[in-house]
Amino acid sequence: MKQKRHEENRQILGRVKRDEFVGRASELERLASHATMSGRPGVARGLLILMAPQAGVSELLRQTFDSVFNRRENVVPIYFSLPQTETTAVSAAIEFLNTFLLQYIAFRRDEPALCQLSLTLNDLVQLAPTADLDWIEQLIEAYNQQRFSKDDRELVRFCLSAPNRVPVANGRPFIMFDAVQLANYADSPVPLATEIVRALTLSTLPFALAGLRREVLDAVERSGGNAVSLDVMRLEPLAEEDARKLVASAARRQQISINDETRDLLVQQLEGSPFFITAMLQAAREQHLALDSYLACERLYVDELMGGRLYRYFSSVLETVAPEPETRASLVRLLCEETGHRPASFESWRKRLNLDSVEVEQVLRALHIQELVNWDGETVDAEGSSSVWKDYLRSRFRLDALREPRALVVADVMADALKRAPQTIARHYRRTASLRLRELLARFSFQRVPKILFDFAEFAAAYKGATTEEVAAGLDAETNLLRLPQVFHTASGASFGRELREFGEESSVIAHAFEGATYTDANEVVWLVARLDSKLEADRSLVADWCDRMERVARESGFLRTQLWLLANEGFNSEASELLRERNAFGSSQQQFELLATRLSESTGAAQPSGEPDEFVLVLPMGADNELLAASTVEQVARRLNFSPEAINQIKTAVVEACINASEHSLSPERKIYQRFRVENDKLVITISSRGIVPANIAGYIQGNTEERSPDQIRRDESGAEAQERRGWGLKLIKTLMDEVEFERVDEGTSLRMTKYLRKSA
Repeated sequence: MKQKRHEENRQILGRVKRDEFVGRASELERLASHATMSGRPGVARGLLILMAPQAGVSELLRQTFDSVFNRRENVVPIYFSLPQTETTAVSAAIEFLNTFLLQYIAFRRDEPALCQLSLTLNDLVQLAPTADLDWIEQLIEAYNQQRFSKDDRELVRFCLSAPNRVPVANGRPFIMFDAVQLANYADSPVPLATEIVRALTLSTLPFALAGLRREVLDAVERSGGNAVSLDVMRLEPLAEEDARKLVASAARRQQISINDETRDLLVQQLEGSPFFITAMLQAAREQHLALDSYLACERLYVDELMGGRLYRYFSSVLETVAPEPETRASLVRLLCEETGHRPASFESWRKRLNLDSVEVEQVLRALHIQELVNWDGETVDAEGSSSVWKDYLRSRFRLDALREPRALVVADVMADALKRAPQTIARHYRRTASLRLRELLARFSFQRVPKILFDFAEFAAAYKGATTEEVAAGLDAETNLLRLPQVFHTASGASFGRELREFGEESSVIAHAFEGATYTDANEVVWLVARLDSKLEADRSLVADWCDRMERVARESGFLRTQLWLLANEGFNSEASELLRERNAFGSSQQQFELLATRLSESTGAAQPSGEPDEFVLVLPMGADNELLAASTVEQVARRLNFSPEAINQIKTAVVEACINASEHSLSPERKIYQRFRVENDKLVITISSRGIVPANIAGYIQGNTEERSPDQIRRDESGAEAQERRGWGLKLIKTLMDEVEFERVDEGTSLRMTKYLRKSA
């Protein structure tokens, strides 16, 4: 058993231990599963791994290789990464053939160490297991004949199709093709990208093709392949939490001292890139540096940018994009000058680079694939690239074009980085707060919350100096409640106008919602939410500026109905609060925001106590006095909670009335009533719902009108039907019998929620 466990954890191609490989757990599981599941009914054989630049894919494929290899199943993992030093399709294809045979034989012999050796084809024949000897010898003999045919395209196709020659009984190769370096082969006489896609898609074997997302999709399209028939995995930079784990894990592995502040700085400055993070920490280890201060981090960052791994990476990209030194120098100047400006035309780039149209297209296509610019065929936008790339460009331009002293450039770049470090962290914290705000708004869904949480002046007057427990108790007792809208879309305010963009992505949020559950123009509303930057209570002038600003954005965006909500960390002074009331705007402090977030979390995700079942679901056909079955069921539930006989009769009557109302007025196409009885601590919550139209006699409730209509009103509205009059009084009866009653319009129907509290005798 111990030996088997050891084999499951063998590190073969992976460069880090399995338990230290963080941030890509779900992707690893999906890729390893694809190796065994592909080819089954309903499962695509091919998987495209579309990687954002510097998002890191090689280690994911290596870890997958180790995982599949150690399972010892009928799937033979093959991992091949295009060599950086080769430049022709022929040389890369021959290398693939050699790698395939080496890894195949290592798997068949269960000797992982073979994967690390450099062996000739003759060596591999000597190592081939007896069961594989015949087909491997035939393969190599055919290769030797093909190699001297002088048909490079056929030789490339022969090598790439080698896995198809494996007999079915000898295992099923799973090809993982790491094509991140595909751009290096752009000038090869044989179009390597096209041949790779052709070989993989024409084969019957499972495969994964990984590379830069724009390049891989372009290669599939150029080869005539159908990307729709393939599965897709998108590989973005790591999320913040995963990036923090990667920094901590890599620092521990490399024995580098860091702290929470420098860890967060590395995550933010390097934008969650596994490649950049790993490069920085490897450099720190080689130089025996501790990264326990902003100064240490920025000093290393500038060193790497000016001559280390970051410099070599971007320089290699530039040399691939523009092989000629003169063109490269012009390109660096142009990119520096275009950063921060509006998109430029293709013609302006052609003139500035002094190249013909075909050459400019080649340069722009290469930059676009690397996501260093965005090019749509007509305009070029250089603004969206990473901050690390922009730092590299500026330093390279000053050194190479302006010929400034290196010491001066290093000092200036380091000074800028140090001044930017605390701003980077502050921006991160503001962004985190903004994301929490967006997440909170996204949870708005007709909940009722204390309205005082949106009025700072009233909140401060009621709870100034109160303890946390006193505030919570007071909010629980609040009867003046605000019904939140149902939010269906949130976005940063910066997405809606340049005016808000000036304050950053984190300063404002715009949420589209419906106030009533019927999706009509009358119910549509847009919440305009902004965080005010004020260390003390926000004053009238600041509030007025933000009210005017948000209202201008609303007008320019064509929002018809809006609700303004301003947040300030310490709240608002008396004059600002008065202005908020004048503008019908909400104003909350950070404390109110946190209290609101807590209440919404409790209402949507509170854990239920374990034990006996606390929810009962009943589906009944309408009519035939079936409401009596519902009454009998709820009676048994209520008895378990020890409701008094009087309360039980009230609950039963309310349920019967609700079922009759749904049967007579919903016009349900399926003629079913859905009932849910839920035990929640000291209360019983009953939900009666049905598909169909909103009954006219409860439409007023759903629109927020809780005033009962008189029998005369009902007769006028509903053509004098006697049953309709009775149902109007039936709804009033339900409200009398139950402690809380709420109607909601839900998708394709209506929901009635009734609550009865358990009042224990003294």
